[in-house]
Amino acid sequence: MTELRMLALSPVPEEGAGCRFRIAQYVPTLEAAGIQVTISPFFTREFFELVYRKGHHVRKALLFARRALARLHLLSLRRRYDILYIYREAFPVGPALLEALLARTPGVAIVYDFDDAVYLPNTSDANRAIAALKWPGKVKSIVRRSDCVIAGNEYLAAWARQYSDAVRVIPTCVDTDKFVPRPDVGRVLSDPASRPHVGRVLLDPARPIVGWIGTPTTVPYLLSLRSILQDVARTHRFVLRVCGAGADLRIPGVTVENVPWALDAEVSLFNTCDVGVYPLSDDEWARGKCGFKAIQFMACGVPVVSARVGVNREIIQDGTNGLRARHRAAGDARVAVGAPRP
Repeated sequence: MTELRMLALSPVPEEGAGCRFRIAQYVPTLEAAGIQVTISPFFTREFFELVYRKGHHVRKALLFARRALARLHLLSLRRRYDILYIYREAFPVGPALLEALLARTPGVAIVYDFDDAVYLPNTSDANRAIAALKWPGKVKSIVRRSDCVIAGNEYLAAWARQYSDAVRVIPTCVDTDKFVPRPDVGRVLSDPASRPHVGRVLLDPARPIVGWIGTPTTVPYLLSLRSILQDVARTHRFVLRVCGAGADLRIPGVTVENVPWALDAEVSLFNTCDVGVYPLSDDEWARGKCGFKAIQFMACGVPVVSARVGVNREIIQDGTNGLRARHRAAGDARVAVGAPRP
């Protein structure tokens, strides 16, 4: 069997969920099929940990220059590969010049993969200064130049089909040999009023843990629940466990536990929650999301309360494998621990 060589270009390293779950977790399977994979992230781990922090402009500029030179060096190596796999973008700022050059490499197939509405303007608060350089319009150009386009959900695929006939949908998923519930979830409970069912034993019945696991860019979604969480806290004791916010979060009247995110503790972080919340605003950017946090919670046997937005309407069967919260305003959902829904 002839071995193919694939270079996977990602803006983020494996510490970023996109690289980890859209590329890295498939490497063993691809290599077993005769495809040798080299992953080349733009951001190093050091840079990735810094990029969402406010300030540090000089250090960010130096690291960016260094990584830009390394990225450009790939131009001299591109003919070594049979497949160039581009996750989101090959270069994080400016138009699709690098991607256009890669697409002109003779005999090399271009595969483009995206799992967010990256064709829309979206810049983190920590990097507003470079918002004008982000150039989301380049996504259209990359899609047109690609031999195959992979979208994380049908909403994104429908957009891509305006510019390509070679669009496929591959949802973001998890390895269920790794993302497993904690041992007590498999316990069968006997309920005289109904058939036996699988239940989850609370770690502390007196104070259930409501978990939110995200990134600094998604913190505004959690903050949209501030008043609702405060309402619930007046009548129900619970702990809001926050992981990945980038800075400690405080909500007056709510017991908040800030937990640092760690790659080697990812599964256990989901398993330390009794209920997961996945708030989103009902806008075009959120509709392009792939429901991945809901999938991670559910793979760990953690019931999730999610916004009724985008693909969450398909992933979550309301009242069966989770709850779809109703929106009262942009990003505002009735999410409660034991509280009634409107």
